Amino acid sequence: MISKLALITAKWFIKDNDTIYKEVETYEYAFFIIYSSIFYLIITLIFGGILKIFIESIIFFIAFLPIRIYAGGYHASTETRCEIISTLSIAASIGIIKISRLYDFYTIVLTIALISASIILLLSPLDTPEKSLTDDEKKYYRKISLVVLLVITTVIIVSYCFKLYTLCIPGCVSLIAEGAFLFLGKIKSSIYKKHNN
Repeated sequence: MISKLALITAKWFIKDNDTIYKEVETYEYAFFIIYSSIFYLIITLIFGGILKIFIESIIFFIAFLPIRIYAGGYHASTETRCEIISTLSIAASIGIIKISRLYDFYTIVLTIALISASIILLLSPLDTPEKSLTDDEKKYYRKISLVVLLVITTVIIVSYCFKLYTLCIPGCVSLIAEGAFLFLGKIKSSIYKKHNN
């Protein structure tokens, strides 16, 4: 659904019959990122509203989106599966934020987040069959993902020290979610390579 809308928008945006297909693909990908980001932001806000942690859900999304884009990770084989998995992962993430508020297990969440940060540091950016990267893209994506990781990690540690859990926990959960996506993506990529060698 999102990819079709992105393609239609890209063709409308260019409006040039002489444009080569690669340029159309570039615009299509850009619009896909924009539309999918808006879609998942709405999903995040819905779950945040339902669980009455609206601010935390926004903070989670702001932290999760850039690390997910640049670090990569697991990608479903179809767009429908991607939408389902992404929606479920967002729901689970918002649920973890809510539960951590109810039961005060902030230290456990922080510990898991720091382990996840190590996974992100080791595996990003992940090259997958669904999203292959050139050597230049890998260098660029790694640089950006490490900067984003450093910012998020610094924010969560400082906010934990000052007991600003409204800021700390969503940041932690964003790293946990991305760490899980990278770990699963690495497993899937290894299985793919094993079967195709």
